[in-house]
Amino acid sequence: MQNYLIFKLNIMLVDKMSRDKNLIFKNIKYFVPLLLKSNPYVIMSTIISSLLSSLSSLMWIYFPKMILDLLFIKNSIDIHKVIVTVFIFVIIKFFINILLKINDNISEYCITKADSYIDKQFNDKISKLDYYRIEDPTFIDKIDNAKKGLSTYTNGIYSILNYFNYILTSIITIIGVAAIVISCRNWIVIVLSLISVIVTSIANFKYTNIQHSFNTLYVRAFRKQWYYNESIMSLNNQKDLRYYEAKEFIKGKGDKLNKEINFEREKITRKLNIISIFEKVFNYICNNFFIIIILGYSVYTKNISLSLFSMLLSSIETFNHSLSNLVYCAKSYVTDCKYQNDFIDIMNTVQTKKDGIRKLKEIVSVEFKNVSFKYPRTEKYILKNINFKITDKQKISLIGLNGSGKTTLIKLICRFYEIEEGEILINGQNIIEYDYEDYIKKIGVVFQDFKILSFNIKNNVSILDDNKVKLYNCLKRAQVLNYIKKLPNKEYTYINKWFDKQGIEFSGGELQKLAFARALYKNSDLVVLDEPTSALDPIVESEIYEHFNDVVGTKLTLFISHRLSSCIFSDKILVLDGSSIVEQGNHNELMRDTNGLYYKMFSAQAKYYKF
Repeated sequence: MQNYLIFKLNIMLVDKMSRDKNLIFKNIKYFVPLLLKSNPYVIMSTIISSLLSSLSSLMWIYFPKMILDLLFIKNSIDIHKVIVTVFIFVIIKFFINILLKINDNISEYCITKADSYIDKQFNDKISKLDYYRIEDPTFIDKIDNAKKGLSTYTNGIYSILNYFNYILTSIITIIGVAAIVISCRNWIVIVLSLISVIVTSIANFKYTNIQHSFNTLYVRAFRKQWYYNESIMSLNNQKDLRYYEAKEFIKGKGDKLNKEINFEREKITRKLNIISIFEKVFNYICNNFFIIIILGYSVYTKNISLSLFSMLLSSIETFNHSLSNLVYCAKSYVTDCKYQNDFIDIMNTVQTKKDGIRKLKEIVSVEFKNVSFKYPRTEKYILKNINFKITDKQKISLIGLNGSGKTTLIKLICRFYEIEEGEILINGQNIIEYDYEDYIKKIGVVFQDFKILSFNIKNNVSILDDNKVKLYNCLKRAQVLNYIKKLPNKEYTYINKWFDKQGIEFSGGELQKLAFARALYKNSDLVVLDEPTSALDPIVESEIYEHFNDVVGTKLTLFISHRLSSCIFSDKILVLDGSSIVEQGNHNELMRDTNGLYYKMFSAQAKYYKF
């Protein structure tokens, strides 16, 4: 049984070492080429810093021995030689420090540049990931871990280069010091130093593993914790929080979560303290008690000189410090590799979305052919056997009860998700045959949960384009131009005060108009509007409906709204119920069926407007 346990332990140890080695190799393989690409000098500066730091440490070991030899070993003291030796040492140290400072400043610039480059690469990757991943809670955890792996848990590129620097410095210093210690042939001192390092390594291994396990286990809890705090601190939430006393509810949730996290953190802190105390006590006994006694006894018996005692004591201390630092940095680097592994995995994530090569000149028709869809890792169909075709620049209204799949249908048209059952055709061709970037240029969407960025109005509507006539035309069609012209900075007015203290806090209706104007500015062939007037007042909404052809133009339009008055101007209405299309037709045709869902929904709304 004992042999079996030892065998299993060896297997686990070998497996762990193999995994750690793979993590290190993976980290180096990814980050070193990336660093060289961002700035080739960043690696060179690390090597230069390591060489200079090691030289400085070795000089401090040898210098006291030289002075003591000059003062005590010679029959007569040569003051001139002592002064020259001290002067040369001071000058060399001065220039080393100057070179280190210059190199550190250059290195800091290079690291900052590399850090910005990595941030840009990460942001680019996130913006190009398959959309279904962004709605996957497990993948969101991975993204959160990736961000913290380069910020909260580690210093990212700073930690990588710092550990490279420390490890290389320690190795060079250890080689230099080892030569001095071994030449003195004091093997007991060397054995004690190695024992101390082994114990330190085991303690650091336990320490960092406990910390990493805790952070990994509670990554989602930390995100919840952040959300609770952010919800209470957000100025936009204050009206609802105060009026409905939701602050106490959120605070209660946060307090409960904090209590749980702090309870676990308290247990872990006790473990970490025990490990730290044991490691410090053991090392103190080895390095400061036994070694000093052994060296002191050697001086007393005249086996070594006082100057050699001084050099050897400094050497042992530097050796232990460098070796401990090497082990600590190596272990910490392995731990950082674990945190940064999620970042590398995300950066190496392959896009699964199928992308064609066919160019799309114009959207003439959209057809759903036997389309069924369920979200990844779920069994419930959101859409089932959907069939319809829209063409000839028709205005189509898509209505249905909540949860019937209207927004999901839009996501499929936008190619946020791939479908496995049926096909969606544009101009008779499957949408996956079209080049994606070319495809999305032909579709303008106002999403139900649209986002307006904290930039100025122009940047939100026309983005980087500079066509003022077109911009004003789209703002006018969206019924917001007159309001914007009255603002001091007009279209250069910032949305909220994030970047400009003169920014304006727009109402929900005004923001929705800007989102509408943005979709119009794109001038796409297919316009998809998901509840585009939900925040507008009835008069503005009525004006948009009455002049819808002037507002949107003669384009193929898919319109979703719970306000069924919008259906009156539509060429065709699609009624979704229970994941399927149950009715199709224009308003007059569907109102003839008094048992139909559309008739019931429209009548239920209309009765409140009758006197």
